Amino acid sequence: MMKVTVEVMSWLKEDFNHKSQGSLVLEEVVTPGTSIIDLIHLMADKYPKFGKKVFNGQKQELTDYCLVILNGSIVSASAELNTELKEGDTIKFLPFFFGG
Repeated sequence: MMKVTVEVMSWLKEDFNHKSQGSLVLEEVVTPGTSIIDLIHLMADKYPKFGKKVFNGQKQELTDYCLVILNGSIVSASAELNTELKEGDTIKFLPFFFGG
């Protein structure tokens, strides 16, 4: 088993039943070989409100609900979602902003 940090930013915290100021920081224990997408599925199962927004339909595709950031770098390609996590990695969920 290994630990990774999940940081939930801004209003996304409400989907994790957290309403206080600042970001929400969670320590998640995962098995070696767990990928970013596996972690997102795990978080979606633990926090159904988040799961309903982050996936289209039957958890087949991610929506543009939030950005996924691994150790400070945006995960921009779907192939990067299969990146295996390492002990001590940090994943951030940041709201996807639209502007005009």
